[in-house]
Amino acid sequence: MNNEQFRLEAVALSDPGRMRAVNEDTAAVDAEFGFAIVADGMGGHNAGNIASRIAVDTLRERLPVKIQHFRAGARQPRPHQFAEQLIGEANRAIYTTALSHSDCQGMGTTLALWLLHGRHAALLHIGDSRIYRLRSGQLQQLTRDDSLLRDQVESGLISAAEAATSHNRHFVTRALGQSLQAAVHIHEEEVRAGDVYLLCSDGLTDMVGDSDIELIVDLLKTNLELAAQHLIQLANDHGGTDNISVALVRVLGADTAKPGLFSRLLGWLKH
Repeated sequence: MNNEQFRLEAVALSDPGRMRAVNEDTAAVDAEFGFAIVADGMGGHNAGNIASRIAVDTLRERLPVKIQHFRAGARQPRPHQFAEQLIGEANRAIYTTALSHSDCQGMGTTLALWLLHGRHAALLHIGDSRIYRLRSGQLQQLTRDDSLLRDQVESGLISAAEAATSHNRHFVTRALGQSLQAAVHIHEEEVRAGDVYLLCSDGLTDMVGDSDIELIVDLLKTNLELAAQHLIQLANDHGGTDNISVALVRVLGADTAKPGLFSRLLGWLKH
């Protein structure tokens, strides 16, 4: 994406992990239009991959049109508003597909969406797929998991240590496709040149601690493809019990030069 504020570098990778035959995650990025998406499907007879694909395809196909209108001066609706509307369309498509196909009954998906507009980013999410930001070497989780475990920890029913080994760790309390209406969390923040945003499914965060994620993303932020590969490899090395999806977006100043020969060579040597 090129405008007067920022240029973006972005990559998305998804891996089935070591224990699952089907990858029910879907991930996508679009640096030109400034968005990244991760969805983690669930339910039905492996129909989670259908749910996550519907969600991501709906956004990937419809967002560029809305963004073009916004950039052309159509200031209403705002980006977080039209993004929420499109997520609502995806939710209804998943829900009605599940009703009309017996092998898709009960399917749903989490969703994390990052959308740049001007000097701000809209963050929309539902479920336990997360959005992180690396700024000045510090990784911060920007989303709150919609999960039974998080609710139990916050209410004091169990400790964080108990939550780490709980059998309820994958029970989400909100997801797309569960009803005709979906309550999506929406947050906006100002972005800065140098920020790196990470969107991921719980296949990463269940296997890799935040401190290790921070180390890898900070060390390899100039080579997002390599950073994503290392994150997925580490999750697999730690067991790979679930599908693993990663989307990384690096925010650069519009006048930031593209990596030179030395930087590309350094990335190749790290690989």
